[in-house]
Amino acid sequence: MITNWGRKNLKFILDPIADLLFKLHFTPNGVTFLGLLITAVVAYLIVTGHLLAAGLLYVVGAGADAIDGTLARRIGIRNPFGAFWDSTLDRMGETFVISALGYQAALQGNYITVLLAFTALMTSYLVSYTRARAEGLDLECNVGIGTRVERFVVMVLTLLLQQPAYGLGFITLIAGITVIQRIHAVWQQTRNT
Repeated sequence: MITNWGRKNLKFILDPIADLLFKLHFTPNGVTFLGLLITAVVAYLIVTGHLLAAGLLYVVGAGADAIDGTLARRIGIRNPFGAFWDSTLDRMGETFVISALGYQAALQGNYITVLLAFTALMTSYLVSYTRARAEGLDLECNVGIGTRVERFVVMVLTLLLQQPAYGLGFITLIAGITVIQRIHAVWQQTRNT
């Protein structure tokens, strides 16, 4: 998965930034909230038709998302609320961006893209739900080709290339495949019980 690759190969960038934020008295939860605020601005840029600027700023917001976990690991903070806060705000940020694309499409009368925004949002939430539900049953469920990081990469490309319909359709596809992969993974773990 891209997440594991990023943690390993971008450590030389993330660690010094996390150290600087620690010296400036930022907390991991504060950095997570800052990332959400940046994503809210991204959504505003989308609604106002500035997709390229939104894509560039979305990369910055993702940096905040990568830094919060790095900062938490660097200072030795591991608590359930931080994990919950991070996951919840990640879903909120993704919702802001996808909803903004749907809203902009509705303003333009592009109802196919509106429908794709709904399906992208639904399948993205199902990716998170299937994992959370499986973990609630003490099962492993982190498989899939369309996890949050992969969907983020697709969204950045969607915004930079200014192709909402294609991007939302692709997110729907990879998230939908991931849901099926996760259902299958849980079925395999429980079929003999």
